[in-house]
Amino acid sequence: MFIVIRIKTVENIAEIVYYELAPLGFDSIMEEETAYSENKTIDANLKTTWITSVSEENYNAEEVKQILDTYQSQNLLTYSIQKEEKQNWNKKWEENFQPIRLEYNEGNKIEKKCIIRADFHEAESDFEHEIIVTPKMSFGTGHHQTTRLMLGHQFEMNHKNKVVLDAGSGTGILAIMAAKLGAKEVCACDVEDWSVENSLENADRNNLKIDSKHGTAKIFENKKFDILLANINKNVLLEEMPLYNELLKETGTLVLSGFHHNDIKDLQKRAVEFGWNIEKQTEETPWCSLRLVKNFSNL
Repeated sequence: MFIVIRIKTVENIAEIVYYELAPLGFDSIMEEETAYSENKTIDANLKTTWITSVSEENYNAEEVKQILDTYQSQNLLTYSIQKEEKQNWNKKWEENFQPIRLEYNEGNKIEKKCIIRADFHEAESDFEHEIIVTPKMSFGTGHHQTTRLMLGHQFEMNHKNKVVLDAGSGTGILAIMAAKLGAKEVCACDVEDWSVENSLENADRNNLKIDSKHGTAKIFENKKFDILLANINKNVLLEEMPLYNELLKETGTLVLSGFHHNDIKDLQKRAVEFGWNIEKQTEETPWCSLRLVKNFSNL
């Protein structure tokens, strides 16, 4: 069972609230009305319903109530909480899942890098890469800014013959992209068993093999990686930085997302403790990402 929270507010407040809920184990937030009407345009001044969820065993009622009541007391939102089966609350969103097209300006040319689609969508052959997913509750279908930020880094990195770990893999999109970009071995992990199941299903759907396991990155403590991708949240990233340092080769690259701009200083301070420095920083408001390497001067 899952604890499902519906929040009536405007978009900028919804993102801020989710940012506070994410460290408590909540999955990505989505606009419920948009989910049920794929072409509907919502006036930003109107209150709409946003939906997010957490597994029942990870639910901390007291902390969640404290966060939501703070905003509600300022008349910034109203909310409801209920228990639901995990496959029911976003069923219509699954059915109306829209393709994500990742395109980038390269000089005077638009580079069509990747399309992420469900198997019931038509193929679009003008994209360099295609990822087919079965959209479930797993975080990371490409709709969220942090997934797109992570993919942007991947497109710029050499994956050829590399060993890659996707920590907190969700649907497995980052792991799948690593395989498509030429990685010789791809591992993935997630603390939610249904995410592991979905990532394996999606890898199979793309005729790729990834080693996806239930648990944190510690489950791969006997391996060494060239690239470690971690799209989680600030608190987990800070806590697991020593582990990432142990898992990565000296010449490795660490890519992080799941945090806001004002978190960068804390993450950078933690990374420097282990000799990691920022190679590149990207942002899709309000979310940010960092690419870190060792023995590299700060930009």
